[in-house]
Amino acid sequence: MKDPVKTMERIGVGFDTKTEEFLSKASLLSYYIATYNAVNDQLGFENEPVTVDEIFDFINDLKHEGEATNIPNITKMDISLTFRLLLKAGVGKQMTPDLTVLSN
Repeated sequence: MKDPVKTMERIGVGFDTKTEEFLSKASLLSYYIATYNAVNDQLGFENEPVTVDEIFDFINDLKHEGEATNIPNITKMDISLTFRLLLKAGVGKQMTPDLTVLSN
């Protein structure tokens, strides 16, 4: 499987640098959130909520185990904002009012 970070092409679309950086992180996070959900489904945890902390730990585990390279610095705020974007796009459902949990 190709590393999604290595295959992403840097394309400027007229946003400021911080917005482009966040959108790049959000697209990467969307991939890893979907991967995390797929693993949960295979383990029998279908439609279980996913928390910001779980995704944060999952990504850091991948970085430290060398499974994923070139992952940018991801904060819990990045993950929370990505959850919000996914909800606005109609992907997943909000499990709590504070948006720290998302279900597929």
